[in-house]
Amino acid sequence: MKHSDPAVLEALDLAWDDEDGVLGKLRDGQFDAALAEGYVRLLHGIEIEEGAALHADFVRLVWFAPLFSEWQIPRVAENGGDAREASNFSDKIRERVMELLGAP
Repeated sequence: MKHSDPAVLEALDLAWDDEDGVLGKLRDGQFDAALAEGYVRLLHGIEIEEGAALHADFVRLVWFAPLFSEWQIPRVAENGGDAREASNFSDKIRERVMELLGAP
């Protein structure tokens, strides 16, 4: 899937939804393993052609996800969730976003 595909951008945006999105739920300290798996699968399905200009909405929706998810791990633990699963999820996001955007 192209990173700029409207369906991809919509799915990435939905991940931040407070009620239905994995990242939105993390904001409330709720880790949803099924949503997390779907989000990681989405990230792995995204392709960026070499030399392609990045769509601004794509960058807006993914650059902060690794850091944000890492910050939410203590909140998940405070709410009785599995901090280890949340941490693994955060690691997977970070690794894939680094693959997609590159590292300095």
